Amino acid sequence: MKRYLDSSEYIDWNHPLVLAKAAELAEGGLSDDAIAKRCFEFVRDSIKHSWDYRMNPVTCKASDVLIHGTGYCYAKSHLLAALLRANAIPAGLCYQ
Repeated sequence: MKRYLDSSEYIDWNHPLVLAKAAELAEGGLSDDAIAKRCFEFVRDSIKHSWDYRMNPVTCKASDVLIHGTGYCYAKSHLLAALLRANAIPAGLCYQ
């Protein structure tokens, strides 16, 4: 289970801005399910898909996605996993 909680090069949940956003999304002593829902909805609704919005830069690291507010699907997935892991919710991903 530890590997699904670790920080990594691309799922860099220990970045100060990712930690702050994760804490903000977890405010109120919510259940893990409620926190996961908030994290998912934040990434879905607040981070623009780079192709759809023709935005640059092309991001990959979770912290860069958060900083720039944009990313392709894989990058948005990195941010979601980082937000979950920062809240001690194990998260993995696979690419299709």
